[in-house]
Amino acid sequence: MAAFFFQLSLPQYAEIPVTAVEEQKQHIDRLASDGRLLSYSVAALKNFIWCIIRAEDETEASGYIADFPLFSFFSDVQCHLLLYHHEFSTSMPDISMN
Repeated sequence: MAAFFFQLSLPQYAEIPVTAVEEQKQHIDRLASDGRLLSYSVAALKNFIWCIIRAEDETEASGYIADFPLFSFFSDVQCHLLLYHHEFSTSMPDISMN
């Protein structure tokens, strides 16, 4: 499997219904739990979303993006195949009872 980096542009001051945002959050949680979504970030100005998708090819990865509830609001979608992607765990180490 390969990793694909997506930059998703939202128009400035886009009026996105709250229900669409909630659906997006639920969709993101499903993709993450399925191991398809490796990371997901939203810019502070809410004009960009960045995410990394794990898929067999760009067509499959783009299909996951097309299924985003917010897809109709995106003004631009850029996809880049990543050569290398490493995730760093931020969880606490296991507790030892010794």
